[in-house]
Amino acid sequence: MRYTYLTALISALLSTHAHSAAYVFPELGMMSVSTAGAGAQAIAEGAETAFANPASMTRIEQSTIAFNLEGVISDINYTDTGSTGAFSGGEHYSEAGTTMPAGSFYWVTPANDAVYFGLAIAAAGGSALDYGNNFSGAQLVTDTSLMTVQINPSLAFKIDEKLSVGVGLISEFGKIEQNMTSRNNERKLTGSGESVEFGYTLSAFYEVNKAHRFGAFYRSEINHDMDGDFKGDNLLKPASFNIVMPNIISISGYHSLSPNTAALWSASWSDFSKIKETTITLPNTSAAINRQWEDTYSLSLGMHYNLESQWRLETGVTYESSPQDDPTLQAPDVPTGEVWKLGVGASKDITTNLRMQLYYEYYYGGNSDIIYSLDGPENSQLKGEYDAAIHYLGVLFNYKT
Repeated sequence: MRYTYLTALISALLSTHAHSAAYVFPELGMMSVSTAGAGAQAIAEGAETAFANPASMTRIEQSTIAFNLEGVISDINYTDTGSTGAFSGGEHYSEAGTTMPAGSFYWVTPANDAVYFGLAIAAAGGSALDYGNNFSGAQLVTDTSLMTVQINPSLAFKIDEKLSVGVGLISEFGKIEQNMTSRNNERKLTGSGESVEFGYTLSAFYEVNKAHRFGAFYRSEINHDMDGDFKGDNLLKPASFNIVMPNIISISGYHSLSPNTAALWSASWSDFSKIKETTITLPNTSAAINRQWEDTYSLSLGMHYNLESQWRLETGVTYESSPQDDPTLQAPDVPTGEVWKLGVGASKDITTNLRMQLYYEYYYGGNSDIIYSLDGPENSQLKGEYDAAIHYLGVLFNYKT
């Protein structure tokens, strides 16, 4: 198998899980799923704020821990619209959705009246897909998984009764694995790699009064060079896969409109325009995969409503722009596109010290076309349409120790 073909295979590997926000999914760590992200940096009610906005930890009056248990169900469908060359002869319709568990842990504790410490162990991105060996693009991917886990210690400093600032360190472990097969399913190839990289967070929190508060959050870029290899029948080549988690800036507001009702909003920017290409390093050579991604923007609106039964209902909606809409620049995996999110949930104080939140979010990635070309004598093109959706559901517990 020539290096030029290996490079084509790698291009699928590095574009894994590319919905609107590519491989960044705040639903795995931010824990504002019930409002589709609205108010994430301003709600500041539980220990999960150690991940969403460390500066707002100053609202947590006593030591608190939080546990999140989550299920992620993806519904990814591919319909072939006339693939040619090496991509011809596959299934007309392929289902690639999977079901996977997720979880996270958070802890916030006051050091004194002005300094607060937080710790978050959560994911910022990751997913899994399984097309099967009869997928038209099986030479690029049959099944794949991407996992990231972040350990985020942080500090918050209370400047005065209204303003707080925060700073945090990110240590992120990333691991990727992808399987692919030859046209006749006689030869299989696996690419994998992993790395640990570091970044940081900066945040601010301003409480105008008991009814209105605002939060701002910056998460730095994390540049992964995942070292690993490609291996298969009579093949073992060391390789390094470059995956960038971009800079992200988010701002949020929380506004109490009445004793029972609150409005929430968020706006975010992700610096995907830095990712013009992806570099793959092999022995004595390297290659660049053309990406040409653009920055993405999102806007979220949500609401809290308190019932007389002490349950609080929560809902929200989000629109997020796409980093790439050109079918010829789409990746032969889950392509990019605009995203709409709808979140619902409910929370209740079970005891004085224990609070429970139930949540569900429907993440719709819409329909997007792909025309992926593979250089070679057969003039091969993978041509099709994707329909993508993800369901997030889970439960979050906050316990005051």
